[in-house]
Amino acid sequence: MILGCDIGTGFTKAVVLEDGKFLCGTRVETQARPNRAMEQAVERITAEKGFKADDFDDIVVTGWGQGKVSAKHETYKTAATINCLAKAAVWTDSSCRSVLCLGTQQSLALSVNDRGKVLRYMMNDKCASGAGMFLEVILQALGCSVEECGEIAGSADKKLAMSSQCAVFAESEVVSLINDGESVANIVAAILESLSKNIASLCKKINAKDTLVLGGGLANNQRILELLEGGLRMKAHVFQPEPDFIAAVGAALSANGGAK
Repeated sequence: MILGCDIGTGFTKAVVLEDGKFLCGTRVETQARPNRAMEQAVERITAEKGFKADDFDDIVVTGWGQGKVSAKHETYKTAATINCLAKAAVWTDSSCRSVLCLGTQQSLALSVNDRGKVLRYMMNDKCASGAGMFLEVILQALGCSVEECGEIAGSADKKLAMSSQCAVFAESEVVSLINDGESVANIVAAILESLSKNIASLCKKINAKDTLVLGGGLANNQRILELLEGGLRMKAHVFQPEPDFIAAVGAALSANGGAK
């Protein structure tokens, strides 16, 4: 069995694969403590499924925190996040030629070949409105959550335009719209459309083609999915078993090629 761990800035995900088949997965909040987050994820998955540490032939780590795990985890290997995303996308759908991962701090778009090799990739600027943190910051000002924003946007009755690409300025823009009497539904709908356009632009830069596999936490948002499909004029296949496990699954698939 192989344990893959993706240490992200928001959440740390751990999955177990055996002979290339998904067995289970879990997630914990990273809270800027990558070492502890990895330990908690491994502890949780072993406790819930009754595994022992020596049951794993390999542990492969990827993500923002892969270089921040302490030396006591001397048996782990590391793998580049971009390669992990590509491997996992082709694993879930062999026809995949494009990958889009909507992370907390970054969104990544990749074009891949039939073997999961990355041909080209693009990522959003850290300050650009193309990642999950941007959405969380803006929605906080509106008093709603990422989970409920899609439903809220569904009741919009007016089309607004969001001009700001930076979370700080966008938050000020939202406050101005509220002061002007605009409804929360209309503002949320505008935010989601702006976010989706920025994400779609990444795919266009890599000349994304069918089949597009979509991963990351925001892939669970049905409204964002609809907007992306409309903007790109293609069907997006949400990564399974869960979209935010994509990099962790790719890490496990990288076991044979991981570097100590």
